[in-house]
Amino acid sequence: MYPLGSLCVLPFLSLVMGALLSPDAPACSRPPCRDSLVAAPLMRTGGCEEQPGAGGCRISVSSSAASDPPTRAEDRRGQSEVGEVSERLAQLQHCMGSLQEPGGGSLGATLALMAAVLTECDLHCHSQALRSMAKRLEAAAVGREGEKDLLILLRSITLQPPTACDMETAGGGWTVFQRRQDGSVDFNRTWQEYRNGFGSPQGEHWLGNAALHGLTATGQHQLRIQLEDWHQQRRQATYSTFKVASEAYRYRLTVRDYSGDAGNALSYSKRYNHDGRSFSTNDRDHDRYASGNCAQYYGAGWWFDSCLAANLNGRYYRGRYSGLTNGIYWGTWYILTDARSGERYSFKTVEMKTRPRDF
Repeated sequence: MYPLGSLCVLPFLSLVMGALLSPDAPACSRPPCRDSLVAAPLMRTGGCEEQPGAGGCRISVSSSAASDPPTRAEDRRGQSEVGEVSERLAQLQHCMGSLQEPGGGSLGATLALMAAVLTECDLHCHSQALRSMAKRLEAAAVGREGEKDLLILLRSITLQPPTACDMETAGGGWTVFQRRQDGSVDFNRTWQEYRNGFGSPQGEHWLGNAALHGLTATGQHQLRIQLEDWHQQRRQATYSTFKVASEAYRYRLTVRDYSGDAGNALSYSKRYNHDGRSFSTNDRDHDRYASGNCAQYYGAGWWFDSCLAANLNGRYYRGRYSGLTNGIYWGTWYILTDARSGERYSFKTVEMKTRPRDF
């Protein structure tokens, strides 16, 4: 588990917004996480400007690297940043208003400005205004299927604390999208709950399939899975190719090019191959098991095949258990069933995280 100081939102937002930005709106640059809930400030060079003939707003921002402790001069300068954030909120409201006019502004550009505002302050400091804007964005995007998942993501980040970042493991830069550690959160959830996300980034959580699609929609990304058993033994599996498709494609998983010491349970065999499989939940059956719903049978949302060689969203057991193989399971480390006792084994902690391959 990582301390609150390791939580960040800027790398996460810059990744997911890249797929939406219009040609007139450059993607936000991506400075490193700060030891604070407040990310490094963006230095505004353009703002929200009406472009003749463009039919909307164009966003122009550049970043300033700031990793050292602030000087007194920087402290004084920080007093003016509150005003700058308020000004950017006013600009965002202006852009939002243009969306309601015929031939209104670019939705992508407005999302870019919203991302810039979010990276300049704690998500709680302007939560009411941002929540209202997120609702208006959803209304403005009715019928725009290609942007639906990212709008769900925007709504979720205005209602929840910032995303958990791991800036330590293997060079850092990881967005932690799943964590199991104490059984405090039930992972037997509906399709909508897995789409939107649940839990708390500081504890057990699932970031959300809409967010996973947004994170991996553009560029190349990798997946790292970290497992710990009840004997303090730790192993990991890394996949240098990782992608989650959109909801229209049932959040289909692409995961390939394994390395690590936990074994490749996601591509275990022809029958139990999670790569290329759609996501299933107790109310949406997309698996290849002809006789029933694997998600109902094993009590978790997952990329089931027919049914599983891995299920990291299974029920939280404290070590060994008997009955169905419905615990937190990684089949290439612990075998499906102990032939002598008939027992299975569930893990103590699990984290799933992703970052750009070239981080």
